[in-house]
Amino acid sequence: MSSAGTVKDKKEETIKYYYTFKFPDGKQYTFTIYLTPDRMGLIRPEGAEMPGWARLNNFKCENCTFDEAEKEYCPVALNLVDIIHAFKDVISTEVVDVIVRSPEREIYNNVPIQKAISSLMGMCMAISGCPILSKFAPMAKFHLPFATVEETMYRTISNYLLAQYFVMEEGGTPDWKLQGLKTFYNEVETVNRSLCDRVRSASLHDANVNAVVFLDNFAKNITFLIDHVLNNIRPIFKAYIDEVKRARKPKD
Repeated sequence: MSSAGTVKDKKEETIKYYYTFKFPDGKQYTFTIYLTPDRMGLIRPEGAEMPGWARLNNFKCENCTFDEAEKEYCPVALNLVDIIHAFKDVISTEVVDVIVRSPEREIYNNVPIQKAISSLMGMCMAISGCPILSKFAPMAKFHLPFATVEETMYRTISNYLLAQYFVMEEGGTPDWKLQGLKTFYNEVETVNRSLCDRVRSASLHDANVNAVVFLDNFAKNITFLIDHVLNNIRPIFKAYIDEVKRARKPKD
């Protein structure tokens, strides 16, 4: 089974990610994600399914900035349609083999399916075109499947600080204290709550819902995780810190 459609003229310009799920009974699903280099976005096929649960006014997020008169469907929901459909009957604890292929590498893991779906969903949500989740698009560009909490936090903080550099370059006021990152994740939590309701309405078992919950747990704990991870990784930046300390030392 393939998801996310076909590419015509710009086939050579696209970046492709393949997520293959292999079940113990031999069942297999492959999701192909196409990303355009200049605009991160999921390319869906013409005539793709548009289910009712994906309509914008169905479990609409409280912080949604779209006007229902102008946009009929939630872009996040549309990006997840094929995933939700494939795994709507699956129990979250079922263990599967997952292979993720990109132009640079191939990654294999044997994990409970909720974790694998969560990894795929996270990428698809980031490139959906949602005004809130689009801040995750750079992380989708440098996607790391099955990342640990510490790896995800390192990427999250690094991504945010790099964004602040570009904000500064554009004449804005950068947020080097990470206060905006915590505020942003409050917005993400709001999106996740509505998304859970959408996914639950379209699923018979819990694999899809728990995949979203897996993502949401990260968002809920972001304030603790930022402080915890920064304290843990500070020692590996010793060379930079020592350089500052040497510069502060009074010269004889």
